Amino acid sequence: MITPIRGEPCPALRVRVPASTSNLGPGFDQLGLALELFLDAEAHGPLDLAEHRLGTLEGMASDWVLEDNLLPRAFDACLEKAGAPPAHFEFDVQSSIPLRRGLGSSGAAITAGLILANEWLGERGLSLVELATLGFQLEGHTDNSTASLFGGCTLGIPLEDSQLRVLQPEVHPDLLFAVAWGPAEVATAQARAVLPSALPLDEVVRHLQRLPLLLEGLASADAEALRAGSWDRLHSPFRLPLIPGAGSALAAAESEGAFLATISGSGSAVIAAHDQREVATRLAATMARELAAAQGDSVSHVLRPYRRGAHRIP
Repeated sequence: MITPIRGEPCPALRVRVPASTSNLGPGFDQLGLALELFLDAEAHGPLDLAEHRLGTLEGMASDWVLEDNLLPRAFDACLEKAGAPPAHFEFDVQSSIPLRRGLGSSGAAITAGLILANEWLGERGLSLVELATLGFQLEGHTDNSTASLFGGCTLGIPLEDSQLRVLQPEVHPDLLFAVAWGPAEVATAQARAVLPSALPLDEVVRHLQRLPLLLEGLASADAEALRAGSWDRLHSPFRLPLIPGAGSALAAAESEGAFLATISGSGSAVIAAHDQREVATRLAATMARELAAAQGDSVSHVLRPYRRGAHRIP
């Protein structure tokens, strides 16, 4: 990290942040998995500005005018937490992460701001857990920004003293994730609004029983464990109606042998897992076809988990 010299511009700071899927069934609001789809952000400054400025926005970052300035807000939050005076920068952003598709675009923006500020702070920078705690406070849940920060699979667990405990379960190196989304968008607030305020106790117990199976399946690439472990009655059934074609897309993926098939995060993307690229490619195409029938042109990718978290790049 750079030790900044106040009053003088530092060399441009550039960071790469992975996308993330979350929940994967029963891991609601705590389980995240970083994926090989990226946001790159560059900070120039500090500049003689009254506030931060967004510069070049490329790829899906061009839609950020609709968002809540999450990257600059996270940058400021990191400086404030470290007790540093304000410093204003211009940010250039290139992103391949779609907005409002359940692939962690907000978490990636927050993570980019946190890491850029931490690089600027140099030796006064915060720890990864401190950054993850800030990400949780900004985003309201621990899954996406934590996965983007740490990489791989993460469980972010808030404790009573407002500290965040981060666990990093294993993910089998052969697992691949087929992802598809169409033009329909689902905002997080919309996805939360459809959730019930209470569930029967037996449903909650069954839901909790599946998370260990999911974690075992991710670690071992065991198809049976992943299928059983991704069972969910806490959020997926209530969110599926928000995503035209998602139910048929997931049913088709399951019929073609997906180890796991569910909504990515709160949607509108859907995700399926397999350990063979040929099958994963077919699953991605199948899900995209079903979504396209209901929504129009759809996109598909086969992504590996990204085991390296957000980091500085040359």
